Amino acid sequence: MITASRESVAYREYEERFVPAPTQKSSLHAVPDKRRRRKTGVRPGLVACIGLVIAAAAYILFCHMQLTDLTAEISAQSKTLDELTAESVSLANKQKHSLNMDEVEAYAVNQLGMVKMDNSQIEYVELVNPDQVTVADSGVSLDALLGGLARSFSAVVEYIR
Repeated sequence: MITASRESVAYREYEERFVPAPTQKSSLHAVPDKRRRRKTGVRPGLVACIGLVIAAAAYILFCHMQLTDLTAEISAQSKTLDELTAESVSLANKQKHSLNMDEVEAYAVNQLGMVKMDNSQIEYVELVNPDQVTVADSGVSLDALLGGLARSFSAVVEYIR
């Protein structure tokens, strides 16, 4: 097996070919480029993205504000509904207790001066012919109604053609 060392032929040839020659300091130097550099402004795409993010944030904030307002309104309306429901129950209970027939009769007799009817004031009417009720046929049935609709629809289709 061959090993590479500094005494090998390949190493010496490499040094002869590729070792840089000693450089002399020259009086030449690089002149800076005097062209004006273009100022890098803000990219329009970046401005659009930032504007879009700000608009989305503002819209979300606005929606949350509306949600808060509506939640407060719902809460107030629920409170009002609870109060009105309690008042309704109270009034229904009061009405139930105020329509006692004994109290109505006492009010009619004492306040309005009404008296109960006695049996001598009752008259019974007897009819010779019993009452009869006759229902007149109006002639409007579901079949007649559907037939009329079909005729009307046909007339409209004929007019359109």
